[in-house]
Amino acid sequence: MYKRQDKTITCTNPSTTIGTASVANRTYSWSPGTGLSSTSVAQPTASSGGTYTLTVTNTINGCTSSDQVIVSADLTAPTADAGVDKTITCTSPTTTIGTSSVANRTYSWSPGTGLSSTTVAQPTASLGGTFTLIVTNTINGCTSTDQVIVIADLTSPTADAGIDKTITCTSPTTTIGTASVANRTYSWSPGTGLSSTTVAQPTASSGGTYTLTVTNTINGCTSTDQVIVNADLTAPTADAGLDKTITCTSPTTTIGTASVANLSLIHI
Repeated sequence: MYKRQDKTITCTNPSTTIGTASVANRTYSWSPGTGLSSTSVAQPTASSGGTYTLTVTNTINGCTSSDQVIVSADLTAPTADAGVDKTITCTSPTTTIGTSSVANRTYSWSPGTGLSSTTVAQPTASLGGTFTLIVTNTINGCTSTDQVIVIADLTSPTADAGIDKTITCTSPTTTIGTASVANRTYSWSPGTGLSSTTVAQPTASSGGTYTLTVTNTINGCTSTDQVIVNADLTAPTADAGLDKTITCTSPTTTIGTASVANLSLIHI
């Protein structure tokens, strides 16, 4: 009898030698032949699982013997699950991808940019992209792959505080900012002199530099802009002149002082 130890093929070792060393005056016949490198040598290479029967014939007397060997095929691929697609935002700038680890498995992610680790089952992603996971069964060397998409919603909103304005004694207030947009919140600072700090277009009654912060309520991203309100509230000089006297000799007199450009005079 020529029985040898049963063998196992894996993804790491996809073939194995069966049988024993040849002996003079013997012929060898293996069946079935599927998965064998040869059916007529003493030690063929097996690349498929199955039960193989060897028949050895003594070429001198014609006597035969047979034996069997079992080749087990451990070629089962592991499950690769990169998890559901995720989204990162300014509010949540990182997210966990992948699924829980399993014993006798190794994990490899690519590309590695933006991941906290490329060798754990559930790394943290801080960048958008398509990430590929390769899972390897450490027992048989078989692998599987899966992908997950991380969407990066990091677009900042437009902040437009409007054009610079001027308030005067004639127009002591002015509207700053621009029209509101859906899914945005507005915050103005400082609040002194503004009718509101949370609307898109407040009324300003004091001069100063006002900063607008706009927040996208969907992704939490923000932008800022500034507007200057100039206050032209300087009063002109009013000089009615010296007190005067009119007499019969000088029945009229001039009052007031010389006129100044851009000023109007009202006598009461």
